[in-house]
Amino acid sequence: MARIHITLKISGEEIESLLKEVLDAARSVGLNPESRVEGLALTPSHEAAVIGLPHLRVARVSDLLMVWVRAPYSLDREKCRYVGLDADELYEMLLAGARRIAEIFRRYSKSAEYLEISLP
Repeated sequence: MARIHITLKISGEEIESLLKEVLDAARSVGLNPESRVEGLALTPSHEAAVIGLPHLRVARVSDLLMVWVRAPYSLDREKCRYVGLDADELYEMLLAGARRIAEIFRRYSKSAEYLEISLP
């Protein structure tokens, strides 16, 4: 999961519609947005994020939108069970979310200055 990095540099007018699509894609695979200082956490539950399980992060810095996995090496079966998750399912959920977000970024890349996608 540490290889998941997605970055798009795009005009400010398009970022709001892009973010809406990203959030819809995340919700479609079971990831819920939560506010963070640098942007958003996309996590299956608040509890999963609190105990340190991996989740997607989305940050916006001006016209740059970045997505990565927070705590990629902390996928722990016991912690997952503690919050009612299966570690393999969480991995697949995060990967599916990242892939859907990458597809959205690719669509928007036609009008973007820069796109970088790294997925396992």
